[in-house]
Amino acid sequence: MFALVDCNSFFASCEKVFRPDLEGKPVVVLSNNDGCVVARSPEAKPHVAMQATLYSIQDLVRQGKIHAFSSNPMLYKDMSRRVIQTLQHFSPEVEQYSIDEAFLGLHGFTKADLTDYGQKIRTTVKQWTGIPVSVGIAKTKTLAKLAAHEAKRYPDLNGVLNIETLADSDAVLAGLDVGEVWGIGRNLKAKLNSMGIKTVLQLKNADETRIKKKFGVLGLRTVLELRGTPCFPMEPVAAPVTMRIVSRSFGHLVTELSDIKEAVATYTTRCAEKLRADGLLAGHFTVTMRTSYYRPENQYSSARSVALDQPTNDTAVLIHEAMKLAEAAFTPGYEYLKAKVIATELTPVGEVQGSLFAAPVDTEKRDRLMQAMDNLNRKLSPDAVKFGAMGLKPTWAMRSDYFSQRYTTHWAEIPTVKVWQTTRNQSTRLSYETVL
Repeated sequence: MFALVDCNSFFASCEKVFRPDLEGKPVVVLSNNDGCVVARSPEAKPHVAMQATLYSIQDLVRQGKIHAFSSNPMLYKDMSRRVIQTLQHFSPEVEQYSIDEAFLGLHGFTKADLTDYGQKIRTTVKQWTGIPVSVGIAKTKTLAKLAAHEAKRYPDLNGVLNIETLADSDAVLAGLDVGEVWGIGRNLKAKLNSMGIKTVLQLKNADETRIKKKFGVLGLRTVLELRGTPCFPMEPVAAPVTMRIVSRSFGHLVTELSDIKEAVATYTTRCAEKLRADGLLAGHFTVTMRTSYYRPENQYSSARSVALDQPTNDTAVLIHEAMKLAEAAFTPGYEYLKAKVIATELTPVGEVQGSLFAAPVDTEKRDRLMQAMDNLNRKLSPDAVKFGAMGLKPTWAMRSDYFSQRYTTHWAEIPTVKVWQTTRNQSTRLSYETVL
């Protein structure tokens, strides 16, 4: 048996955790650069469409009818970590599928009422983290995903559905669009529809030979999963990292190479920090840049790569290479919207094959330098110590006009708790700070 725990409106829920004044109010979270809506609280869904632009809801935001927030990835990542740590109290097998979803292995839980167990999971996660979740339980991962989807749709289920307890589970599958099945995207859905398969039940009852011929073994496994045969086991150990990408849109269209180089240097710094945190070295590095997809005139995109003589996570080395790549990729006369850096051919530190032709480098000294920089930036503030290539006052920085506090990861932004103690004769207000 499997359980799929899905955080409800995760980004919006994270914004609400430390803002009790937002309880019951419509909240939306915007994409990078405050472009469009990417998450909505249940209260916002009747009024705001997904992917609605900020411009289209600007009046509602000004009037206080919609509460908008810029994307706050550090807060969301830390809240996700807290949810996963909570789930680890309920099963020895926890596989994080995405930032807001995780599978739990419930094999051997024969004496427990799994629906009640799902309710306990839901209550505990809400109590310990403040994040509401839905729980789907079934014999396979694919069915558990569908069960979690249905648990969100029907309030009388109280957020938990064990599909094995239904008298007629096929009736549920018959009412679900085939596009709701785990792993079936827009293109696969169109192909299935052309074959006359429009509901989940029709896919479940499809001819195995036909499905395998059209979609391969993966398609056949999906059909078998819908029939209750587990084909996708738990994978509690995360797959090895194969690349690191840092990508951001600019706050405005950029035409100058100097601005793009500052942005690329900044993204390269973030990428190098991630590599060091993961204990990895990059053997190949790529820089890309492009104009806006939404402006049909003057479209342009470019990418340049380099194979590094020796794998590294040294910020200085990577910035040096990135600057040359940015210069090579840049073409004057275009208005650029976005740049990206990609580190690939990753190797764990300590497992690097030496080169007879690479220039000698005092790696121990460079490692100590990078460690010192990371420690200072962690203790003081991000970029307290940085390379000059990043610039001093970037004009290209991404817009985040509605950015909330990073309540759980930055000392200066830890919330202050105010307490009112009422006595018979007077009311006294006590104020103190709490460490979360």
